[in-house]
Amino acid sequence: MIKIRKGNIDNIPQIKKCLIVSWVDHAKNVSELLDEERMRKSDIEGYYKKAFDNVKEAFILIVEVDGKFAGFLRADIQKIPDFFKFNNILYLDDCYVLPEFRRMGIATFLIKEAEKIARKNKIKRLQGRVYSYNKSIQKLLVKLGYTSPHSTWDKVLI
Repeated sequence: MIKIRKGNIDNIPQIKKCLIVSWVDHAKNVSELLDEERMRKSDIEGYYKKAFDNVKEAFILIVEVDGKFAGFLRADIQKIPDFFKFNNILYLDDCYVLPEFRRMGIATFLIKEAEKIARKNKIKRLQGRVYSYNKSIQKLLVKLGYTSPHSTWDKVLI
């Protein structure tokens, strides 16, 4: 049985393990921008503790399958410039599903739950950053009605 709940500070060690795996993958795929050692030393605990301390502006959703931790999603309510039609957004920051629970609809479940929370808070726009190599989440987001109206371009000067 798949169950979703709000995260708590006790989930940080599990979240950290997942993020390290994910970030190492990012560093391997985008090595010109990301440093694996710096990522491993990041203050994940502090970053996630801020979300737990500021529940009016951030939340973490935890998904469990048959009582086992299967993944999570972190989101923040952010204000973007006024020239946007909807400038109060829900920013989907981290979404991770453990490999053994993938292809079960869990990421869809997490994103749809975040959308419910956005609606409840009268937020009409959701946004997230996805690396260009991460085709599976891009396909899922398109399937869920998301678009990519712009992209970020980087150049490293040596």
